[in-house]
Amino acid sequence: MTKPTILVATWGDGLFAVTGDGRTQEIENQPVRGLVPDGRGGALAIVGRHSLRRRAPSGEWATVATSEFELSCCMTVRDTIYVGTDDARMLRLSHGGGVLDPIDGFDSVAGRDAWFAGSAIVNGQRLGPPLGIRSVAANSNGSILFANVHVGGIPRSMDGGRTWQPIIDINSDVHEVRAHQANPDIVVAAAAVGLCISRDSGATTLSSRRRLILLRLRGESIGGRSRRMHP
Repeated sequence: MTKPTILVATWGDGLFAVTGDGRTQEIENQPVRGLVPDGRGGALAIVGRHSLRRRAPSGEWATVATSEFELSCCMTVRDTIYVGTDDARMLRLSHGGGVLDPIDGFDSVAGRDAWFAGSAIVNGQRLGPPLGIRSVAANSNGSILFANVHVGGIPRSMDGGRTWQPIIDINSDVHEVRAHQANPDIVVAAAAVGLCISRDSGATTLSSRRRLILLRLRGESIGGRSRRMHP
């Protein structure tokens, strides 16, 4: 029986693989973020802010693509990898080409001119996160894409990223978006206004569940995958 492997990404100490035999450091002394399954039994991760890497099921890491932009999150949908950036761009890698191409349609989302960074200038220094894409998700059949912009709501695409439409008010202050692993109609978002949920893939505006409306959420768990959640 194959022993399960747990991958642990860190902000500065690289990435560790934990098994029943102990812990192994597979990536050293670099920030690792955006760790997700690659759909092939391996994983994807953003290493050192500018490198997209893939882990094979055997545990070997290889660089898939690099970018001049600071990368923040990623996901695989069928044969395409989508990558968000810390300056609110959406990139795409198709058919293993090795180049992350900007998705121009994301730059023309309705209301984009009202997006703003969740940061402030204090004593001449900018503190807090930049305007960027914090998370990306796709519904269970891969037909609809979602991107969580902080602070800019959730743009949705139904045509593989060519065009995007907002599905939640910008001031909801969304922290993360996730889609159900089995039900293609369910998408949820952790936001400052509470846990927001759509049961029609975002066709109508996401609404917050009132019993959670006073919580400031920073993550959620659906479909069996645990995510971080802090009041």
